[in-house]
Amino acid sequence: MNVYIEASFDIAAPDGPGESLVQWFRAARDRLFGGLVEAEATGGGEVVSEARVIRHIDDSPRRFPKVGETWEQFEEGLAAFPWGAGLSFLTDDGEPDERGRANSYHVLRDGSIWRASASASVDSPDDAESCAALVDFLRAALDASNPTFGRIEWRNFNELTNLDAVLRRKKRTSLRESRQFLRGYAWATVCPAELAARLGGATALENSGAFHRVLPMRAGGVLLQASDTLAGYTDQVMERVFETLAPVLPPGEPRPDPAFPYLRFVPRDAAGVR
Repeated sequence: MNVYIEASFDIAAPDGPGESLVQWFRAARDRLFGGLVEAEATGGGEVVSEARVIRHIDDSPRRFPKVGETWEQFEEGLAAFPWGAGLSFLTDDGEPDERGRANSYHVLRDGSIWRASASASVDSPDDAESCAALVDFLRAALDASNPTFGRIEWRNFNELTNLDAVLRRKKRTSLRESRQFLRGYAWATVCPAELAARLGGATALENSGAFHRVLPMRAGGVLLQASDTLAGYTDQVMERVFETLAPVLPPGEPRPDPAFPYLRFVPRDAAGVR
């Protein structure tokens, strides 16, 4: 796997929290892992899928093998808004298949904030078609959910965003304040509606010239794709993204974190750009 995709949610999800999970995992199955699902259905056991739902934090997982045959039951479990859920693919020897997995869990015990993630593979960061498919997945997964944040990263699988790490922000603080400050920026970034409005809306963001694609989402917010490919997300492109989003980024002087030596960020205080 070489691509990490993440989204965070709160109780503003218009169709309810369970539906946000259904849409995330359904989009992952159809748009990220369709080839794996097909390989399991038609192959000789080289790929084996398993979904799971953990209703409460201390519960044992309920497992759903062969998602092509048990998907309806898995979605019923997702609709009940479990504490955690997952979809993974295994090789025929029982080891994790490195081509994809998806997960979700409650960040707060009361279920008022939750996050979902997915890990996938693309053959090349220069392939525009594969990269566009990643963005299209994220839009399909979030279009009806009014998320607080989202991102797509190349070879960065840390749950901390770039700004959380270099500003030393605690993850829960970042999540709680995600409709006041944008949690970070990446090759693809989801900006919630409240923050997009402060930036002038989708039209202003498109006219800024900082993004390859600006995709409004039906339930609120915009999905911002910085360049046509992951490889095209150069430092120059990242600088343009930072300057455009600076009015809604948290203030503070970023400092490199030795724990994350390959983290990409612009070494400037966003407060000085506004």
